[in-house]
Amino acid sequence: MNYTITYRQKDKGWQFIISYKLNGKWKQKSKQGFKTKKEAKPFAEKTLKDLKKQLKNINSIQVESLTFKSLHYNFIEHIKLYKEFNTIKGYKNAYSCFSTLENYEVDNIKNIDIQKCIDNLIKKELKNATIKSYISRISLEFEYYIETYNPIYINPTKKLKLPINKNTTIKKALTKKELDHLLKKLKNNKFYIVAYIASNTGLRCGEILGLTWLDLDEKNLTLSINKQWKLLKNGYYGFGELKSKNSNRTIPVSKEFVKTLKEYKLLTPISFDNRIAPFNNSSIEKYLNPKLKKYSDISIHELRHTYATLLIHNGVDFKTIAKILGHDIKQTLDTYSHVTDDMMNLASKKIEKIFSNNF
Repeated sequence: MNYTITYRQKDKGWQFIISYKLNGKWKQKSKQGFKTKKEAKPFAEKTLKDLKKQLKNINSIQVESLTFKSLHYNFIEHIKLYKEFNTIKGYKNAYSCFSTLENYEVDNIKNIDIQKCIDNLIKKELKNATIKSYISRISLEFEYYIETYNPIYINPTKKLKLPINKNTTIKKALTKKELDHLLKKLKNNKFYIVAYIASNTGLRCGEILGLTWLDLDEKNLTLSINKQWKLLKNGYYGFGELKSKNSNRTIPVSKEFVKTLKEYKLLTPISFDNRIAPFNNSSIEKYLNPKLKKYSDISIHELRHTYATLLIHNGVDFKTIAKILGHDIKQTLDTYSHVTDDMMNLASKKIEKIFSNNF
């Protein structure tokens, strides 16, 4: 193995660089952040040892000539074995944003090539969060390439530049009065029951559509969330596992909620799979969300946000809210620590009362 090791001072510390020849081309491995050159040496020797182990018994690695398009195909075929339909769809959507690289040999794709694709997405004014999700997915495809084909290839999705996102998106939450007004307008809509359940339980859309009548405990006033309705691996809708282990839960519901569902049950034919709301996610997106947008400028997911905000406003603690929503506490604090106008007005009144001079 033809190689050299060099040491240099960088960023108020030391860095080692291993340069080695592979298939007639010089490549490098490096690491920095060491206090002294002496400290860096054993790490450099271990890195070199690991590198030699990878190249053991061969003078060079003959990496299969693989285009980015072929890599994507192989990756998708691989994850089909254990990923859900929507997850696979997400990877395909991400790949489409980098399709200008489809005929590049993977070994020749560099950080600058990925950055050019990212720059195009920025010009199209995609949100930073969306772009980051695409980068994350495409990065896993390159990690798959490293693991399966070329262990010394450097993932080109590292150290990409994104503009600072100055405009943070705040989820909208309705007041109780606004929520009541919305539900009244939706009363005769076919999908009313979905909006009603969302606003009274905080369930995700897939969880609502996965509810069966057996999940409602009228006596104990609880609702069991143990499955969801979603696109399965075969491309058809059906019952599937929940998002996470925290998603399996039993939540309290009001007497009014039980009464409303019982009335709805009497007026609605029971579906063959015994679901309370026998619709598909695509129907909600196509027919209910436009109505929610029209009447209150929200989405079905913001009814979940409304529910959580109303609980906070009425003094329910974050630990309990997290359990009801199927979150962990940190996620709940991060998502729902905002303050609504009503909450601020309430705080103002309490402050006035506490600090008034009543003597």
